[in-house]
Amino acid sequence: MTVVAISDEVLPLAGRPSAATCGLLAGRAQALSLAGRHDEAVATVRHLSEQIEKLPAAVVGDVESLWGWPEHRLRHTESWVYTHSGDRRAAAAAQARALELYPASQIRLRTQVQLHQAAATVRAGDITDGLTAAADLLDRLPREQHNELVRAVTMQVTAAVPDRERHRPLYLELMDRVQR
Repeated sequence: MTVVAISDEVLPLAGRPSAATCGLLAGRAQALSLAGRHDEAVATVRHLSEQIEKLPAAVVGDVESLWGWPEHRLRHTESWVYTHSGDRRAAAAAQARALELYPASQIRLRTQVQLHQAAATVRAGDITDGLTAAADLLDRLPREQHNELVRAVTMQVTAAVPDRERHRPLYLELMDRVQR
């Protein structure tokens, strides 16, 4: 919860909205969702959305650099938060919009959003389809794009599998692949 504590200290000091404050709010929302504080996470995403509306067009239009805060970053954050909160409809809308907006060059980020979809599928009870989708996504992602964040998001797919279902070969194979 370090991100939440830091954001509690820094956000009151922030002046006008910026890519940095949006990044901090996105991190805060994701940390809150991981902690199971879903109402706070959703409220933070709404605050983030309000902040983005106040950003200069040049910042919102900067799709490739770290200095911008384009709409796809908001949608990615929404995907994460709504997937974790169990709001499938909001998650699906955010995922569809993020995938529509992401440049083709950002394959790893697109894959992460698709892994959110796989986790939502598992949470909805379709374990086989969710695990298969996650494995297929890893297969399609070039090996040099596999990093700790991709592995962590894949682990969120496996974490969505109920304990009583963790004997499945698909689950065990995916766990083995992520832990390598």
